[in-house]
Amino acid sequence: MKKIIAIGIFLCIIIGANAQEKKIKFNKGVLKICTSSQMKITGYDGDEVIIKSLNNKARVLYGALGNSKKGLSTGYSYSIKGKSRDTVRFPRKDTILLKNFRVLSNSAKEKQLEKGLKPLGTKSTNPADNLYLDIEQKPGELIIKDYNSSDKKDNVFYVRNTYELLIPNTIKLLWNTDNCKKTTTNTYFTISSKPWELSNFKGEVEISSSFGSINLTDVSGPVLANTVAGNITVVFDKTTPKNLYSLISSDGHIDIQLPKSSSVKVDASGSRILSDIDFKIISENLIGDDTKVMNLELNGGKTKMKLNAGYGNIYLRKK
Repeated sequence: MKKIIAIGIFLCIIIGANAQEKKIKFNKGVLKICTSSQMKITGYDGDEVIIKSLNNKARVLYGALGNSKKGLSTGYSYSIKGKSRDTVRFPRKDTILLKNFRVLSNSAKEKQLEKGLKPLGTKSTNPADNLYLDIEQKPGELIIKDYNSSDKKDNVFYVRNTYELLIPNTIKLLWNTDNCKKTTTNTYFTISSKPWELSNFKGEVEISSSFGSINLTDVSGPVLANTVAGNITVVFDKTTPKNLYSLISSDGHIDIQLPKSSSVKVDASGSRILSDIDFKIISENLIGDDTKVMNLELNGGKTKMKLNAGYGNIYLRKK
């Protein structure tokens, strides 16, 4: 197990808050999501962005770490034992000394006092108030980011959280799973193999991801999705493509399930292009020894789909 030297660094660990929900009035403009947290997003005909945390019994502990002979072992479930505010005992009987740490969760007594109340304003000293997310609302724009320490110089540990979102179909979604911009901190992530999911959305969407897969279900478009080292899976079950679909997957495959009634014109580029649909082949070319480029048409080709799988395959399946 890899060890991190735990001397004079900053610790931010999710160790266990009850599932919470936050509702934000927002039905016009751009929803910008900049988070590496695992998210399952669904469109609906409403006027609120509803965020539900799936982090059961999650707490955040942070503070300046003191000296530790063994350092901090990653990949374990951490818990606080004892009454001392400057000693935390971990599994395997490792002891980490902390200075001025705080547990960012409410005790049972605090929760009783808070019953029926909610935090006022948009700024909070406790990230649990915003479900461990930085949420900022401007005219025509709602921005959701991962919670970040105010001390940008520290090494910060993030554990990927999990959320479900309901978003109005009347907004535009810009979703970047890489937290939108790079930071200068040393950051360690608990990586999840689950794909990011968007379903039943009728608005415009742009998704960008690295080292992650994307699943789209009944998203009518327009769609621009780009992933590096991830796969893109698109399923049309209760709808068909209505607007431009542009999908780019470097070092991954693209897998699309289409109803036979779909009217699409497909520009496809990949290592192999496979289908059980009776497309009309407009053109076919080979680039080098490993890239195939095809123009395909189905039922008149009203909606354009641009698919680029790089060195990966493209699968076009019949619904």
